[in-house]
Amino acid sequence: MKTHHPTARTVATHALSALALSTGLLTSAQAAPDDEPAIQSYAIDYEAKLLTDRRTNGLSDTFLRPGAEFTVNAAHESGLIGYLQVGSVARANFPESKLWTAVAAAGYRWGNPQGWHYGLGLAHEMFPGAQVKDAPRNPFVDFNDTMRTRFDTSFAVIELGYGIVEARYLHVLSKDFRGNNTAVVCGSRFAPEFEAYLNLQADPSEAIACYGDSVKHSRGSQLLSIDTRYPIAPQTKLVAHVGYTQVKNFKQVTTYDYKLGVAHTRWGLDFELDAVAAGMRDRSYAVTYDVYGHTKRIDRTALVASLAKRF
Repeated sequence: MKTHHPTARTVATHALSALALSTGLLTSAQAAPDDEPAIQSYAIDYEAKLLTDRRTNGLSDTFLRPGAEFTVNAAHESGLIGYLQVGSVARANFPESKLWTAVAAAGYRWGNPQGWHYGLGLAHEMFPGAQVKDAPRNPFVDFNDTMRTRFDTSFAVIELGYGIVEARYLHVLSKDFRGNNTAVVCGSRFAPEFEAYLNLQADPSEAIACYGDSVKHSRGSQLLSIDTRYPIAPQTKLVAHVGYTQVKNFKQVTTYDYKLGVAHTRWGLDFELDAVAAGMRDRSYAVTYDVYGHTKRIDRTALVASLAKRF
């Protein structure tokens, strides 16, 4: 999560993709005497951005296609902070979605922005309409026993930073992390071959091991990221990120991700070019299908360019 005000850094993931701001979070300064300027007690920053590929935790949310997002960061002098981001997603990644997601967060931040600083908060990621319907719980037991899964996810967030270096830890509170459960994870990997497995025309041992003897969910998943934006010129910064996503009960989709790039501000616009890479423990689970049967690996290394306007 990016911000351009030292006291307005958010407590949510990029990823991770945070809650809509309540007006109670922001209070206006009391009227000052006529001969003294009013001191604003809060800051609100807005950013609109276009990207050649919109990624969360190194994985493409837009099926390796261009995307867009709009972000609001807010901070009150008391230490209360809020965050809201609306961004585009693809139905290949999030079936039946309305093609957008919203991440919102609220929390509290304290410490010295130029030294050690800390944050605590709660975040929620929403995918309106997105769901996987009628996915078998275990097709080797009963193909007609299905379940429905949504992608909405809630997090507890802890921040620790020193100067321009930010570390963020997220713990998944909701039943599933972005829809990761037995029906979805195993179904995405083995569904195209179910008939062959069921007819013993292919070795079913890996698929049977994935489904196990009961439905598993991913509450308790953990995400860790470290980010920095290091000034190398008056209007230019080096961007670096490393992240780790551990999905509870599904070690095969544990992912490391990295980003290295450069950001430059000119004509009131922010230009950025990043090399983004992700490594899933079993990369066959990163293969995503669209409704036309086209497949893409959403963890593929790529150069991602973006253009942003702050106001």
